[in-house]
Amino acid sequence: MYEQLYNIINNKYYIIRTGDFATNANKKILYLLFGVLLCIDDYYTSQSYDCLSIMIGSSVSWTIIELLLHASKTRVIKPMFISYSNRQIKLPIYIGVCLQGIQEGGVVSTFGLYFGDRLLMPNYTIIYHLFLIYMVINMSYKQTNNEILSKRQVNTKSSLLLIGSMTMYNGISMYNHPEHIPREILMCVSMLYMSSIWTVVSYYKGFRKVEVQEYKNNHYIIKPTRTVDVFYILGYDVVFEICIAYLTFYNWFVLHN
Repeated sequence: MYEQLYNIINNKYYIIRTGDFATNANKKILYLLFGVLLCIDDYYTSQSYDCLSIMIGSSVSWTIIELLLHASKTRVIKPMFISYSNRQIKLPIYIGVCLQGIQEGGVVSTFGLYFGDRLLMPNYTIIYHLFLIYMVINMSYKQTNNEILSKRQVNTKSSLLLIGSMTMYNGISMYNHPEHIPREILMCVSMLYMSSIWTVVSYYKGFRKVEVQEYKNNHYIIKPTRTVDVFYILGYDVVFEICIAYLTFYNWFVLHN
């Protein structure tokens, strides 16, 4: 039993990203404008700079992460193109990285905070679901292929240490500022719901896959993918690498701002 548990802990768990992601700069710019509109509306309806703060802070943070992933060749950033009047203009790679960082960091965190604050308001709930429907339709039209854009081990020691540190930091922040707990919970619910839908659609479209390398007799062998492996690995990604990470942005750029 102990040997089996030891082997499970020492297994390597990977998330593989494939498909035709991050090539349409027009959509990235539309997401950016959508995020800006949320910030403007948040200011005029709530007299708050919170959405603006988290959008700027998380955009910068995620862009740095994207740059590191690109520099280390962990993630392949494909060239992005702006299309207009039947013409395409190829963007410099680092502008594409910045747009990717703004979308995956700034827009997503702003979306989570904005709609988390309004999750119980029917009108905003309708807008929220209309956006999710657009997201699903948009993903359904993306091209599927087997080209690997990134293959990332989720249980490296450095990754687990980082996630553990963020979880502890968020826990301490919530303990020291209990008045923010309801807002952070609603933000997490908003993020969890959205990212779960995105992950499920990505998986069934073939854009995200998992791989388990089993530790056996001092060697690693690729084991057949089971449904339970997919659930645990992608579930870990949604809960910890998305929700906990974006909650950290809230504590950095809103709570302590």
